[in-house]
Amino acid sequence: MKKVARNRNWIFVFAWMIVIFMLSAQPADQSLVLSGSLTRFFADALNQLSAFIEYFTRAQGTVVFMAGILLLIHLLETQADEPRLFGIKKRWIIGGTAIFLALAIGLFLFVDFIQDTSFDYAGRLMRKSAHFIAYLILGFLVSHTREDEMPATTASVWKRRGCSLLFCVAYAISDEFHQLFVPGRGPLLKDVLIDGSGAALGIMLYVGAKKVWLRWENKIAWKR
Repeated sequence: MKKVARNRNWIFVFAWMIVIFMLSAQPADQSLVLSGSLTRFFADALNQLSAFIEYFTRAQGTVVFMAGILLLIHLLETQADEPRLFGIKKRWIIGGTAIFLALAIGLFLFVDFIQDTSFDYAGRLMRKSAHFIAYLILGFLVSHTREDEMPATTASVWKRRGCSLLFCVAYAISDEFHQLFVPGRGPLLKDVLIDGSGAALGIMLYVGAKKVWLRWENKIAWKR
């Protein structure tokens, strides 16, 4: 049964690879025409989002960010003597505050990244995002397919993940080579890096989703 399920999963992997191939086979001008209205909407949305974020970060955002830094300093200084705050472990609050500050910094950088977005820039951003998302899905599918191919030791698990990433990167390289023969397109190393990053994130998402699923299954089994 496992072999049949694995073979079925490989069918999904190859089907998605065909989808990626077909998208890459579109000439550049045809791809731009097909996504023209969506690109204009995307560019307008990014400019409006940029204006909103910039307005927020100039006033309230700066105050909240500074308050977050002061809170983090206070928590780190008092954690040893008082490990809890309002019944919550301070290490969890510290982690949440650190994540919030990292997201805030990312938001500030994001504003500069999308500010005054032109139609051409929005089109490039959409294409690169499509690359990333397509290979994120491929990484997830390949990880799921290769999950039961060997005994589940620590070494074999990492080997599977590494092989899954290499598989996706190899296909990304072949996809860039294929674009040599597509009018208006050509191979780019940065596209391979974007594809590989998407695949890596897809593999990590699969690992996280599997852990959550197994915990949920064990919880249900324990209640029974």
